Amino acid sequence: MTVMLGGLFEWRRQHSDREQARRDRVSRYRDPLLQAAAGLQARLGNTVAILSGRPVTQIAPGTARQDEYNRYESLYRLALYQGWVHILFREAGFLDLGSRRRNRRLVELLAAVRGAIAGHEDHGRTGVLQGGEQQLIGELMVVPEAADQARRRCLGYMEFRVKLESDPEYARRFQPVLDYIDGLADAPEAGLKRLTAVHNTLIDLIDFLDPHRVWVMGRRDTLPLPVAEEDAEEPESLDGPNGTTDVTDAQTTPPRDDELRPEPLDNPRRQRHGADGSG
Repeated sequence: MTVMLGGLFEWRRQHSDREQARRDRVSRYRDPLLQAAAGLQARLGNTVAILSGRPVTQIAPGTARQDEYNRYESLYRLALYQGWVHILFREAGFLDLGSRRRNRRLVELLAAVRGAIAGHEDHGRTGVLQGGEQQLIGELMVVPEAADQARRRCLGYMEFRVKLESDPEYARRFQPVLDYIDGLADAPEAGLKRLTAVHNTLIDLIDFLDPHRVWVMGRRDTLPLPVAEEDAEEPESLDGPNGTTDVTDAQTTPPRDDELRPEPLDNPRRQRHGADGSG
């Protein structure tokens, strides 16, 4: 009996240690990916607001300083996101979120963001970054950690700017994104659909990674896709050809049983902290 209880306790201890290691591994890659996604989503939300003529707080609007900041900081946020996606697949290989359904859902959400940027849907053809170009940007953002050469990190903003200015070949790889950013000022309507689509797919990813809003604070509203006037349709009336339709048996959509109820992906032993997704 004592041997059996000892074996049971040892199995439970090993299981607990494995689960703790899994959660720590998830946090190691999830946290920076989540912050990068939130930073890019916030930037895109502000950009959509500016292109739509809505007021956005800026330090020095209309100045060369503000234009340079908007240009390169937007570029960095996109590159940072791509960098952490690259690290996730290169270093983590397969990140176990606790169930096959959740693992598959993460892959689907990352693919949705990638597809929105690449133009897999008809959201305008201006400034499409193809899948290989996104991967290239991700690779260029990654460097070994000083304390552990086997682990990777992304360049900081200052490192990134210095490398852009000192290495013409490095900077050339980012030129398509800068061209796209510059083109938004001349043809904002060409970019609104794409930016909105990417923004909304990032919201889905953020909601999945942080369902309880522990790590990323702020609003998470999806934005309506802009509709061109020629594509707009008249609202369909409930009145049929024989008069008013009498709706007696209204049907409701049953909830999806997708097994994705909010559950914390973070390590429960860590202290709560937040990050503002503004910007």
